Amino acid sequence: MTAPADAGSAVPQGTRYDARRQWLLPQGVVARDLTRHPLFPRPKKNASGQSYAVSFDELGGNTILGMHVSRLQPGAHNRGHRHVDEALILIIGGHGWSELRQSDDSEMQRIEWRAGDLLAIPSNAWHQHFNSSDEHPTRQLAFKDTQFLRRVFGSRSFVYDNAFRFHDRYDDEPDYWTRRATVDGVVVTNAIRSLADEPLQDAPRLGDGVASSSFRLGGHHNLLAHLVEIVPGGSVAAHHHRLAEEATFVVAGHGTTTLAADDGRSLTFEWGPGDLFCPPLGVSHTHTAAAGPARLLTVRNVALERALGTAADGLVADRFPTMTEPDYSGLDPENP
Repeated sequence: MTAPADAGSAVPQGTRYDARRQWLLPQGVVARDLTRHPLFPRPKKNASGQSYAVSFDELGGNTILGMHVSRLQPGAHNRGHRHVDEALILIIGGHGWSELRQSDDSEMQRIEWRAGDLLAIPSNAWHQHFNSSDEHPTRQLAFKDTQFLRRVFGSRSFVYDNAFRFHDRYDDEPDYWTRRATVDGVVVTNAIRSLADEPLQDAPRLGDGVASSSFRLGGHHNLLAHLVEIVPGGSVAAHHHRLAEEATFVVAGHGTTTLAADDGRSLTFEWGPGDLFCPPLGVSHTHTAAAGPARLLTVRNVALERALGTAADGLVADRFPTMTEPDYSGLDPENP
């Protein structure tokens, strides 16, 4: 498949091509079966023409939560690199390993992975991915907050050419990939083996026939992951996130999602294994399992919620002042 030369007639209907970044950007709300979704060349990433990918940065109208699928050919590897932005990698096809390190003089750490695994890439740690098969390609779905950082700092170099090291998140610890704890109901870990088999807890607060777990991986502050399972006929109650963009990958099962706007507009679409969908920011949505059980992985960028100190529903707290200024009348200004 040939890369579009520009944003002209070669671009498939319903997509946009960013020639500068060499990204094909599907529009809409749903991307079907990412294990087979068309990928497009990105020559700037590999001079031999082996780099193929597709970006879903604009799905659901998102602007600060990015996603892309990339492929490694049999026996191939990508270029080793660092980036400040947070990243979660879901393996959706094949098997291989990654090598990572924080300090330039540290030994490489290696983690093996296969389809169904979810792992964090520590912020600005050096890393490289390898396909261990000589016959079959791999596919990775990356969730990132790159666009958020690019918009805040206005600089690509800040993300990809930054000397700062997040030693508090990853410091080449030997147990980095195996440790796991639960803190305030959130699973704190750096890799989840087989999302399909991850144990979940009943969560009646979320809806009928729903179980779930929340995860913080890689010490990330902006990207939070949530795994939900819905029994056939069960549903996640209508909810919305005013300030947190989100993306949902269907791990297993089939079902429907209904979007409902405040002005009465509504849209219902079906989903199945391998699909990716993004309810638009601020739009109420409900998930219902048709056959299954259905298991959904949702990743949210909560950067704005954290920055503004919002409530769980994303509404900004009432900041109308109760006073104009402090009363310092009783203090000596020379010796307070």
